[in-house]
Amino acid sequence: MENFGRYLNVIDVEATCWEGAPPPGQVNEIIEVGLCVVDTVTRQRVGRHRLLVRPERSEVSEFCTRLTGWTPEDVRDGLSFAEACRVLEGEH
Repeated sequence: MENFGRYLNVIDVEATCWEGAPPPGQVNEIIEVGLCVVDTVTRQRVGRHRLLVRPERSEVSEFCTRLTGWTPEDVRDGLSFAEACRVLEGEH
């Protein structure tokens, strides 16, 4: 238990986006979950993990690709959001 609280998981997400309002029927959806593990004693990054998430109700727009670097092809074979959460929970 001496390391309890020593490590901090920092999560960052990227989501589908558009220049202006979403097209009809589309919504913002997470397409990438990034996780960085920080040692709070040494203040060093000790791990990182990235999961691509397949959107279910929207497409990656050209605007989104310019902002995030992710294309529709990149995320097509990604995990479902539920699967990505299970992976992160199991590994971190």
